[in-house]
Parts: sequence; C-alpha cells; structure tokens
Amino acid sequence: MQKGIISRLIIHEILISLKNEFSNFDLLFENQIKQKGINKSDKRMVHSVVFCSMRNYAIINRIVELYVKKINYRSNNYFLLLSAIAQIIFLSFKEYAVVDSTVELSKRINNTNPKFINGVLRKVIKNKSIIKLDNNFSDLPKWFIKKTKYWDNEQKNYFVKTIKEKPSLHIVFKKEYKINKLKFKGVNTSDHSILLDSYDKIERIEDYKKGMWWIQDFSTMLPLHVLHNIKNKLVIDMCAAPGGKTFQALNKEAMVQSFEINNKKIIIMKKNLKRLGYNIEIINNDICKINLKKKFDVVLLDAPCSSVGTIRRNPEIFYRKQPPNFNNIINIQDQLLNKAKTLVKKNGIILYMVCSFLKEECENQINSFLKNNKNFKLEKFNSDNEFYKKFINKTGNIYILPQKVHEKFFIDGFFAAKITKND
Repeated sequence: MQKGIISRLIIHEILISLKNEFSNFDLLFENQIKQKGINKSDKRMVHSVVFCSMRNYAIINRIVELYVKKINYRSNNYFLLLSAIAQIIFLSFKEYAVVDSTVELSKRINNTNPKFINGVLRKVIKNKSIIKLDNNFSDLPKWFIKKTKYWDNEQKNYFVKTIKEKPSLHIVFKKEYKINKLKFKGVNTSDHSILLDSYDKIERIEDYKKGMWWIQDFSTMLPLHVLHNIKNKLVIDMCAAPGGKTFQALNKEAMVQSFEINNKKIIIMKKNLKRLGYNIEIINNDICKINLKKKFDVVLLDAPCSSVGTIRRNPEIFYRKQPPNFNNIINIQDQLLNKAKTLVKKNGIILYMVCSFLKEECENQINSFLKNNKNFKLEKFNSDNEFYKKFINKTGNIYILPQKVHEKFFIDGFFAAKITKND
C-alpha cells in the first residue's frame, strides 16, 4: 500500500475510533504507528488532518449536506469525506492528490462507494471559492449548548471565534533560571514563565535537556503561583500527572508527596522529574483507597473533569458521539473532595482545580462541599498583579474561559477554589 494511502487509512481509523469511543488520540496514534509504520512527515500529516477534521466537523457536515441529499454519519463514506474535505478546504492540500488518494483508499475499505466519494469531492473543489466557513455557536454539541445557556451572545461568539485556534505553549522555569536568557520571543507571564506563540519541536527549545523548565498552561499554573509562601510546607498532590503542580510545589521548596492512579502517566512524569533534577516518589495508587494518617498544609486536588477548558488541545470532546459522563465525573470529584478534607491540617488549604468552566464542576461542587462541611470556608485568591486579577472572579475563585490574551496568545479554560479548614 502506498505511503499516502497508509497515512489516510490511519486518519480514517483514528477518526472513527474517536467518534464512537472515549478513546485517547495519543494512544490510538501510537498503536497505529506501531502497526503500520510511517515517517516523521507522515506522522505530522496524520496529526494535522485528524485535529483539523475534528475541529471543523460541523462546518464540513454542512458542506457535505450541500451536495448529498442523505448520508449515514456512521458510514465509511462519511469519514472519508470528512478527512478529505478537511484537507481540501482547511489545509489547502493538493486537490488532485487528496481526491486520488481518498478514492483509492475507498476501494480498499468495505461498504464504500468510490464513485460517490469522487463525485462529492469534485463538487466541493468546483465550488471551493463560494463555500461559507462561518462558525456558529449552534453547531456545537447540544449538551454543551444546554450547559452554557446562561452565557450572553458576546461570550458565545467569542468562544466560537477562538476555540479552533492553535494552542500557545506556556513554559515555567525553575526559579534560579534567568528568563531573559531565552532567545525565543514571547510574553512573560511571571518572573519565571513565558507564553510562546511559535516554536519548533519542544525538545529543541533552549535548555530543555538541561531540565530548566517544564510545560504547563498559564491557567493551570496560576492558582499555585499566587498561593502564599509554601516553602518547607507539607504538600500532597492527589492526582499528580502530568506533573506541573508537583513541579511548581517543588520549585517553591515545599515537601511534596504525589499520588497518581494511571501508571502510563507516571512513566512520563518520572521522565520529566529526572530531566528537571527532582527526586521524589510518585505513589501509583488510588488516593481514595489509601489510609493516610499524615496531615498536610496544602492539598492539591486537580480533579478528573470534562476537560472542556482544554477544547483547543482536545477537540474530540465536541467531536465524540457521546457527551462526557457527567454523573460519573461529579461522583469522582465528590469522592476526592471528601478524601481531601481528611488529609488537610487545621488552618490548612485544599486547592480544588478542574480544567473546566461548567458550573456543575466548578462553583456548584464547591458550594455543595461547603454546605456539607461547616468547618471549611472559601478563601479568596488575591494578587497585586493587575493581569492576574482579571482571572479572579467576584467570589474570589480563579475562573478562566478559553481565551486570547495580549491579542496573540491563547490560554485554556480553568477553575480553582481555595478552601481552608477552620478546626
């Protein structure tokens, strides 16, 4: 099978899996590469086409409907058209190469119609210049529209306008690093962090191998960054991977104990710990099932969530046939919060965080916890930095929608609440 055909077969199979299952792109990609084997440029092409197809699937569906009276959205014909139109309209690949490769691939896949595929793609190419590519809030999944019904039109329009942009890279440095040494252009977000709009391979960024920095989105960095001095404080990271908050706490010279249930994530986190020169143990276990007698000054709870705040990085959240299982997610968050309260010292802090901005995962969770635990209270985040203040709401929580900052850089959506124990 030709290389171009193999790459497009991988794209086809990944798109089907991501649509129908709660699969992970990286895992699917890794498995496909092991099975079929492709070069670096083809790997980049697969990544680009899959993500472009997912980000623009609603518009592509509208394009398909212009030229097809009826189509089965579970069929191989549909997924072939989805990726091919993404390549032609949004990625500006050579049209003849896309059509030829897609038609050839359709001949090798069961239950497809090569003539149909060829005909639709040629109509798309013929009318390419007049096809409208407007993004509409109404194109988003119904479950998401329902959960954000309290948004005004300005919020809706802004969200739709920015969620398809390429995520910016935010890196956090060890405190001893002189950030002005860095040759890359960006915007400093603190004395020890910077947002980069453009970059090559991560491993090629200056001082990566020396272990002077790690990747962590600005939004996820902010809560611990504005927390008071935690030097020599006992800190527990309940759900540690991918590791950013553990690294932050270590960088602040706290005494850290980290837990993580996912062994594969631990392997990656350990590699970064070694690169950064930090030497701590990560306990591979479900924190809720461990009886810890030790109490901590700070409990970091970056809880499992819908991850809608990371929609730019994870477009499959909207692309999937099924919404996130919110009942299960909320239940896990409840369990973790109830475990957190057993781990914190008197006058200690629980830092509850989620990569979400949906009320039921954010304010509602905190309000429910405080209602049932009268010996805890909400403490407001505060900062003298005017830029940071923009992300602290009236309640005193950190609340960030996916957005563009400084008219150039993009940050993820995030929520954080600081809860203190009274007795």
